[in-house]
Amino acid sequence: MSAFGKRLREARQAAGWSLRELSARVHYNTGYLSKIENGLRPASIELAKRCDAELGTTLARLIPPSVPRSTQRPSPRQLPAHDPRIVDRAEDIKALDAMLDGDRMTIAVLSGTAGVGKTTLALHWAHRIQHRFPDGQLYAAMRGFGSQPPQDASRILRGFLQDLGVAPQAIPAEEDERAAMFRSLVADKHLLVVLDNARDSEHVQSLLPGSPTCCVIITSRDRLDRLVALEGAQRRTLELFDVGRSQELLAMRLGKRAVDSEPGAATELARLSAGLPLALSIVASRVNTDFATPLRDLVDELTEARLDGLDLGDTLDLRTVFSWSSERLSPSAARMFRLLGVFPGPDISVHGAAALAGQDIGHARRDLTELVRAHLLREQRPGRFGFHDLLKAYAAEQAAQESTRDAVGRVLDHYLHTAISGDKQLYSNQTGIEADPPAEGSQPRELADYPNTLRWFDEEHHVLMACVQLAADDGWDRHAWQLPRALAAFLRLRGYWQDWANTQRVALRTAQRIGAKAAEADAHRLLSQAYHNLCEYSETVHHAEQAIDLYGQLGDRSGEALAHRHLAWTYHEKTDYERAMAHHRQALALFRWSNHRLGEASSLNGLGWTTAHLGDHRAALGLCEQALRIADQLRDKHMQASVRDSLGFIHHQVGSLGQAAEHYRQAIAAFRELGSSYYEALSLNSLGDVQQAEQDLAGAAESWTAAKAILDYLRHPKAAEVAVKLA
Repeated sequence: MSAFGKRLREARQAAGWSLRELSARVHYNTGYLSKIENGLRPASIELAKRCDAELGTTLARLIPPSVPRSTQRPSPRQLPAHDPRIVDRAEDIKALDAMLDGDRMTIAVLSGTAGVGKTTLALHWAHRIQHRFPDGQLYAAMRGFGSQPPQDASRILRGFLQDLGVAPQAIPAEEDERAAMFRSLVADKHLLVVLDNARDSEHVQSLLPGSPTCCVIITSRDRLDRLVALEGAQRRTLELFDVGRSQELLAMRLGKRAVDSEPGAATELARLSAGLPLALSIVASRVNTDFATPLRDLVDELTEARLDGLDLGDTLDLRTVFSWSSERLSPSAARMFRLLGVFPGPDISVHGAAALAGQDIGHARRDLTELVRAHLLREQRPGRFGFHDLLKAYAAEQAAQESTRDAVGRVLDHYLHTAISGDKQLYSNQTGIEADPPAEGSQPRELADYPNTLRWFDEEHHVLMACVQLAADDGWDRHAWQLPRALAAFLRLRGYWQDWANTQRVALRTAQRIGAKAAEADAHRLLSQAYHNLCEYSETVHHAEQAIDLYGQLGDRSGEALAHRHLAWTYHEKTDYERAMAHHRQALALFRWSNHRLGEASSLNGLGWTTAHLGDHRAALGLCEQALRIADQLRDKHMQASVRDSLGFIHHQVGSLGQAAEHYRQAIAAFRELGSSYYEALSLNSLGDVQQAEQDLAGAAESWTAAKAILDYLRHPKAAEVAVKLA
């Protein structure tokens, strides 16, 4: 060891310094000399005087005579200016306030999609809490996403050290050494650090102070999962604005009078901006107040060309802002993002995404996870993913640059074949659809039991409706009539009458155009059933008669019988009981001819129901008991519940109130188990009638209230009848 090294070690030991402490103290500039001088021991000062010239010069800088307080470098105050007005983010601010912890360093991560207002909220909160950090506030624009290359962490550290008073020539060359000096320098200081627009966790790792008295606010389009997992960072994901908050932002920018004068247009602008604060700000900047109806004029423009209307050229272009996120994706995730732009539904499952991309489930899940981390996609609920309308429009534009027809075909096959599998689970008596084999990579699911089948249909309901429309619009004729056919059982079960009618109208138009007679007959029959449930009886009769004619030409006796059954129920509702009986008898004969046992039970039940309304309760009871025996033999819960409802009515008519109530309760329990809300409501309504006859007025009110709630939800006209009873 050289003489210099020995004397340096002696000076360090005499002062009681660690090597890191000595390094930090040697590199402090004159802004901190008074503090260092106060910390030196007399022995070390005396030893420094005896050091050789080089060591003496180095340590002498630590012990100048006295530095006046006025010459010390001021604490950094680097927070950029901000608009103190902010649209209500009370819940977000409350959550951020709760992150402040005196026992450990606070690392608050604000994440979210591009343009959601992360920087705005970060600066608002930083200004709000800056009084808690008297030793200063540091700010760095990380440029993790943008047109310029990301800021290098080492370069930012150099700036931080200089701002904290370290002489430029004393700053180490290596990033890890700069980070160590930064942590040493801010130990025990109350310092706030804002790192805006970070690329990922690694981008900010070396910029984190270690002191529990410091606070770091980080904004990023990335979720920064590693920082959350390993550094104890707490994440707050910012959501899009609802319509109310969107209008509040517009009022803040344009004035309340401008928004109040065109409330409808303001609501439309909020919708067209997808609740994205950046888009709303661009909209506000584009409003021309010289026009008579400035908001409506802008609505018209944005409706025609949405992303074009949100382009301010070199100043600000929403496409460019989105591209900063999409360009950082892996090739596979970028392809998934583009394909999601042509997906017809409001959200997508992992299985649907796998079919869209022609991938296995694991690969699709990894791509979706990457998109979620980049906030280009959101997991809206477990296993369901989606993005806002503006990102969807951007993804669709990107997808338009390549052929996506194969992807659309895979998706339609995925949903068609899965729905066919589910249709068999919901109604075992349904005639299967002869569909072509699914496309390679479509990966349809085999739904194995009733509860999972019903859950799948419920989750995919809106996607399936969108698939039917896509098939009709884009010329996928086979899917345009087969999908509605496979969905009919579910839509009937859940009481989605309008969706049922809409999809069957699509099927009917397609079948007529391509000359598919069997498909046309099915569409007429199912339309008649949907119209019956909508209480549109003239349409029911028209489509049922069309179906009977077509089935007759095709020699399909089961189909003919089903259409007669729909006519019978319709004439019953019109109180034309004689014609209802005639069609029930025709249906029964055709079902027996074709050995359709469940259809036979249905017609016997219908005959019993109408016979009871004609006043022959003994004959009605015998017919319904025959129907129940067949339903029990077949173990068909749907038919068992339907017959129980009929038996409840018959027993009520003959005064056997206890038996009537029991049959209704069994029907209600079965319909509830099956998820058949509409028929559950009808049985609840009838049970209320029985309870009223029993003088159980509280029970009657409870049953009617439950029935009305279901019918209101289904928007069914029978809700008005129940409301009269409750009144």
